Amino acid sequence: MEVRETSLEKELNSKTLKLHWLLQITKAINYNLSAEQLFRIYKTVLEEHLKVGKLILFLHEEKWQHILSFGVDYEKLEINLDNDFDNLNDLYQAGLKKPGWISEFETIIPVFHNEKSLAYALIGDYSKMEGNQKRIVPFIHTITNLIVVAIENKRLTKESIRKASLEKEMELAAEMQCMLFPETLDGHSVFDVAATYLPHQEVGGDYYDYFKINDNESMICMADVSGKGLAAALLMSNFQANLHAMSRHIESLPELIKTLNATVFKNAKGEKFITVFLAKINHHTKNIQYINAGHNPPLLFHNEHFDLLENGTIGLGMFKELPFIKEGTAHFPKGSMLFCYTDGVTELEDMNGNSYGLEYIKKMIESCHAEQTLASFHQCILNALNDFRKETAFNDDVTLLTLRSV
Repeated sequence: MEVRETSLEKELNSKTLKLHWLLQITKAINYNLSAEQLFRIYKTVLEEHLKVGKLILFLHEEKWQHILSFGVDYEKLEINLDNDFDNLNDLYQAGLKKPGWISEFETIIPVFHNEKSLAYALIGDYSKMEGNQKRIVPFIHTITNLIVVAIENKRLTKESIRKASLEKEMELAAEMQCMLFPETLDGHSVFDVAATYLPHQEVGGDYYDYFKINDNESMICMADVSGKGLAAALLMSNFQANLHAMSRHIESLPELIKTLNATVFKNAKGEKFITVFLAKINHHTKNIQYINAGHNPPLLFHNEHFDLLENGTIGLGMFKELPFIKEGTAHFPKGSMLFCYTDGVTELEDMNGNSYGLEYIKKMIESCHAEQTLASFHQCILNALNDFRKETAFNDDVTLLTLRSV
């Protein structure tokens, strides 16, 4: 009778201890302790209180990692974590070849969450364990699942917050980009002006502008910033503000582009750059002064002839000082057309991987330039792009800005 009472007391004490540690671990999870702190508690429970002799814990996030171990020299086991670790639990099945190191352990405890392998706990040296092995191993399984799943949920929560933050950032960047584009394009009875913008994603890096800088001249701009998101949108917003402010006070186009480069370099710190086509058009003489800073060269089309406006310099913000600047000039007589675009056009690919390229653009302009309005001209251009790509998606923003001299 006395022996049975002693056995019952041991079982009650064992259950009490298990309940105690389950409560402690649950509290630790609710207190939002770090993964490192949770694993430290896990190790203490197994090594000091349950007297587990050997343990290795592997965790999978982006890849399999060795998280903790005791009672065994992990380095000497020469475990290859890239060797199909997702099926580690199958290694105990009969007939499967097992790596030598696995014989060090008696039990593998897998942890799955939403059918995904999250962790494996390998346990060995039962001789040191207190209590009945059949009762202890399920308890170890329980607390391993509890801690690993809690850590996975923390990771998923952080990822969810990060995605929500990114979505908010992209939303703000999209709003900023919309504010960059001019609400109307007024050619002041001298030019017809039209623009079309097709963003590849919610937020693109393209920017176009056309505005009057004095009674006799207008400024035209087509630009593309490297990268996406809020940082790129802020850089382009700053560029736009400086362009509008400086272009009315700095008459020399080379001096203007130098000053713009300095502000872009200062703000981007060499991490981003902006390709820009910038041109001043005289309303009376119909002459164009331009600088192409690393942008896709616009095409000036007149009497079935194309001029490529490619003189200029490198992209703005690449270097503190521009290594060279070559200002270009062109004549823009009545009936001629200036077609500006971004690399979303030239880099568009068909189903065979062929790029659209400059020659296709020339053919496209030749076939569409007779359209009565620039809006219909742009629609003709888009139809040609869609015919070329067929089911292939656009791989970048597509922006078109066209002027026709009247």
